[in-house]
Amino acid sequence: MTENRLQRNNIAPSVRALLATFHEATRLKLELAPSDSNPLCEGADGSLCEIGADGWPTEYDDLDEA
Repeated sequence: MTENRLQRNNIAPSVRALLATFHEATRLKLELAPSDSNPLCEGADGSLCEIGADGWPTEYDDLDEA
């Protein structure tokens, strides 16, 4: 248990700042996210595509079956 506490304290200040910036809007994102659907990915053209359980956009699964 002591090892975990020591490792947590050895995080560089720049990494702490990066993590704080990354997570500052997490609560808002979770409030806006639907709880019963797959995550969405926004394409370069602005289109939205669901992300499957394997972590890949589901539209590519359709292309493999075609």
